[in-house]
Amino acid sequence: MAGFSGFKFTSKLILLFAAISVLLLAISIASLLYLNNTFNRMSDSLYYDVYQNSELILNADRDLYQAAVALHTIMNGKVSEAERKRLSRDFAENNEQAWQRVMTAKSNINAITHPYNGREQGGQQLTQLLQTLDSFESSFNSWKKTGKELIGERGQTLWSPDAFSVARINTQLTEARSTLEEAENRIESYAMQVTAAAKVKKSNLFALYSLLLFLLILVITYLGRKIILLQKERLEKQTLYQLIGETMSDYILLTDPNGLILYASPSHLSILGYVPQKGHPLSNYIREPEIAWAKLKSVVHGLPRISELRMRSSQGHWIWLETKVSPVNGSRSFPAQFMLVSREITERKQYEERLHKLAFYDHLTAIPNRAHFKMYMENLISRPEERKQEIAVALLDCDRFKQLNDTLGHLAGDEFLQLLSRELQQTAKGTGQAFRIGGDEFAVVIHRFSGPEMLNEILDRLLQLFNKTWSVSNGASFHTSASIGVALYPQHGSSINDLLRAADLAMYRSKNHGGNEANLYEEHRDEAYAHKVNKR
Repeated sequence: MAGFSGFKFTSKLILLFAAISVLLLAISIASLLYLNNTFNRMSDSLYYDVYQNSELILNADRDLYQAAVALHTIMNGKVSEAERKRLSRDFAENNEQAWQRVMTAKSNINAITHPYNGREQGGQQLTQLLQTLDSFESSFNSWKKTGKELIGERGQTLWSPDAFSVARINTQLTEARSTLEEAENRIESYAMQVTAAAKVKKSNLFALYSLLLFLLILVITYLGRKIILLQKERLEKQTLYQLIGETMSDYILLTDPNGLILYASPSHLSILGYVPQKGHPLSNYIREPEIAWAKLKSVVHGLPRISELRMRSSQGHWIWLETKVSPVNGSRSFPAQFMLVSREITERKQYEERLHKLAFYDHLTAIPNRAHFKMYMENLISRPEERKQEIAVALLDCDRFKQLNDTLGHLAGDEFLQLLSRELQQTAKGTGQAFRIGGDEFAVVIHRFSGPEMLNEILDRLLQLFNKTWSVSNGASFHTSASIGVALYPQHGSSINDLLRAADLAMYRSKNHGGNEANLYEEHRDEAYAHKVNKR
């Protein structure tokens, strides 16, 4: 059974290998997913925290520049009144749009509750950025107010171009735009910090992933080599077991709990002419129902059992085997398999059968003898009360048999007894059993009748069997009849000897009347013949 335990260990190792591989693969996939999530967070942070707000500030700076261009054009003395009004609207709209963009960027930055990876430096940079955007408000309001005043003065009739100070306007514009430029620089610095932190995390994650992948390769390599070695050992053991099975003289069968053949040793070929097929039911090959799966319940409880069974050979005859059935335990209580180890006992069974026939069958007629008669009666009488039934013992004596031997010879007498025995057996079939108890005396045990009428009908058939002309092989023919005496159990006796004595007395009454009749034992009439029975 070492091979089975080795196979189970190999199976467990394979399962462990698969479990570890799946676990490491899951960790690897989780690492990749985490890495991907980190990159996504970095991209989102760079877009929402950096690029989006940087674009808003750049556009605000462009709007201030467009407002400045409109203001300088208005201050040019050559513009018409309609163009001046249009440029005034452009100045106001560009300033308003610049303000909205800066406020949106400020709101977005205020919404960043957790700077990327929570570093203190990142939080400080965002705070400084908000302070820079706060300082933009005063310079922007000064620029906007001065521009509105200049546009208002330009609309007066007494306005003089010499009153316009370009330096004053450029100074205020430069202050407002420098604030936006500082904010842009701070955003760029924060973006560089985010990128650097993302690179560090990326490196750490890839290092962890590489380590896990390396461990996975090591485990797979180790377990793979271990499985290969165990598989090699198992194959070597299997080859050894197969060699043992092929060379041993016993015949081995292995079945599953349902009786399906798992293994049959090649040694079956020498006695059966074939090897039972794997996967076929065991019942396909055996004759005795006692070895069927339903009859092996004692084995299920762990009790080895020795049975004698027959298996059909390829030539059609039956081979006797003595088989020991043992469970191969697969769990605590229920066996996973059964092992049948057999050896041939055909010659022994044939010898036992010959002994049995010599002991219980008449050597001349081949029908059951007196010993068999007693055993048969003991089985009927010893039945439980609920199964007991009325039994009729009929003794038959052939009339004029001595005359047959004297006139035609003993060979003709023996042939007659053989013919008579065959027909007597056929007549008794279905109602009981016929026996030769000595010489020309026969007994018929009748135990399948429903009443006196049926018993009389059976006895009439027996009389008719004897009362006819017989022919033997030398061409001679003769006529005979029978005297029959019948005793009933338990009315006429409770033992075999009592029944035989009563039937014998009744038979003498039939013979005394000239034969060819059957009489039931009657004590007050048949005891007169007791002295004749005692002399026998």
